[in-house]
Amino acid sequence: MSTKFTPASSKPDKLLTGFISVRAPELKHIYNAIQGPTSVSELTKKFGKPTSGGVETDHVEETVRFMNAVDLVESPSGDIRDTVERINERHLVGLPFEARLLYHCNQQGGRQTHFAAVYRALLNEGTRTVNGDRDNLRTILKRETDYDFSWTDEKIDMWVTLSEQLGLIIESEDDITLSPCRALIHDALALAPMSSDEKPNYDDAITKNGEFRRALDWINDNLFSVYEERSGTPRVHPAIADVLRNMEDDGVISLSSPGDSQNAVKIPPEDLNEDVRGNRRDVTRISIHSHPDETAYQYPLTQHLTQQ
Repeated sequence: MSTKFTPASSKPDKLLTGFISVRAPELKHIYNAIQGPTSVSELTKKFGKPTSGGVETDHVEETVRFMNAVDLVESPSGDIRDTVERINERHLVGLPFEARLLYHCNQQGGRQTHFAAVYRALLNEGTRTVNGDRDNLRTILKRETDYDFSWTDEKIDMWVTLSEQLGLIIESEDDITLSPCRALIHDALALAPMSSDEKPNYDDAITKNGEFRRALDWINDNLFSVYEERSGTPRVHPAIADVLRNMEDDGVISLSSPGDSQNAVKIPPEDLNEDVRGNRRDVTRISIHSHPDETAYQYPLTQHLTQQ
């Protein structure tokens, strides 16, 4: 089922990356706890952190405000500090929270587009990994984006932490790997329209012979970037190509290119030293199958819970 996406009312002006205390586990738990109109005091009582000076609730209130900013919730009373309820929950019913949150973040306009712009800017480096030093990331963001604010360490840290918890990237001691987890890629492909008469949907994750370029174009514009460049025939970024290859090896997707098909997408080879025109694979059609019940097809938050 797919219904109209509705922006929340009375949204805060604060930058999404300015919500520096927001974390994905709390977002998911608090969102799940909102069942109908819910008192914010009830949420702070349930999710507040006991301290020697009393119960700390700032992070709960900040999480609620962030969810309001990305159109997950709004206040039926008009005061987000008082009561809150979900909105857009019938939009893409059944979509896992991690993919839903990324989708919501990428529907924002104005200067809030900066959240989606970070991943796109890092992909423009053309490599699977980037140096995670904040000064290096700041240099990339200043070069690749144009926003009237400073890319402080706190803003970058917020984006990196939340994106890693949602399965978009992996941060190591020195680097950031730009490959999304397989669960996120699978859900993105299942969500994306595969033909001209479709709208985004999550009723059925199984697809036969869908239009690969149409799906990737929609993901690129609405969920997260997938292309290395868009001039001429689109080319999948190496970090995304790696995940697609892994999923194809697992039998979760099938990629093909019938001889009479148009609108091809090029996939670079695994060895980028061999990435020349004749070695790039043309793909026009995709079939999506169910994925195995394995750790590789779980989101990081789910992996963390099963490992405890």
